[in-house]
Amino acid sequence: MNSSKRVLLILTLVFSYSFSHGQEKILSIGYAKTFVLKDSTALNLSFDLNRIPGQKEKAGGYYFVNEVLKNKWGYYIKPSLDVNIGSSVSSAPNNISIGLPVGIVYDFEKTDIGIFSLYVEGSPELVADKELTNNLYYFSLNSYLKYELLNDDLLLNVLVGVTNANGFRSQIITDENQTDNYGRLTFPIYSKIASWNASNKRTVNGVEKGKDFKRLHWTNTLKINYVYEDDKNINTETNYTFFSSKVDFYFMPNLAFNVTYNNGNQEPLFVRNNSLSFGLTLAK
Repeated sequence: MNSSKRVLLILTLVFSYSFSHGQEKILSIGYAKTFVLKDSTALNLSFDLNRIPGQKEKAGGYYFVNEVLKNKWGYYIKPSLDVNIGSSVSSAPNNISIGLPVGIVYDFEKTDIGIFSLYVEGSPELVADKELTNNLYYFSLNSYLKYELLNDDLLLNVLVGVTNANGFRSQIITDENQTDNYGRLTFPIYSKIASWNASNKRTVNGVEKGKDFKRLHWTNTLKINYVYEDDKNINTETNYTFFSSKVDFYFMPNLAFNVTYNNGNQEPLFVRNNSLSFGLTLAK
């Protein structure tokens, strides 16, 4: 194992131990059917910490810092880690993303229909392919407007924003390094719905065990990307979209059956991805 992969493994273990408490989805493993190229079936592994900010998560969860200030202002530091690795490029986005978003948030007045929040953050990020030979290093400035509805029966999050990333692409080609400037503008849309209340609470020797949970979780991501600076051998185009939709059915509070559909082009290689996968989700 080379040094870069050893560092990645250590970071994965540290992030999963330190920041996964209270996280909905941690690990997903599944079998995918692809619809491009000739790699018709493949095994997928996905490790992710949810990148969507939320008021309900408290400090000590997957936030490193999450403090509320006066007058509805707050600030946070939220390490993020997303690993999507399949046995072929078209079966999974095949990227490794590590970031350290630092941001401020303003919560508007809560109403009967929910609450709106404004997020502004900056983050140094690394996005690499699974071989760690084609890597993007950049600093992103992000602004999001989020709507959240939460009651006893339903959780709904919708987030729209704009992101500007500036940095460079580093490629290892025949034992030589090639560096090119990289710039991207993205308009992301995220949504998350959780419903269908369930419980496995029980009393054992006078002690209550188990917890309440929601069986059905549906998350969607749409990214509209405009790449205005990059290696022309990698990027022959400038406009890319990426869409992902995932449904998790929790038959236990920490274990779910999932169905995921991916379609589009994702960093760092922007290879077309079009796949349907089935698997298991581990949550904490």
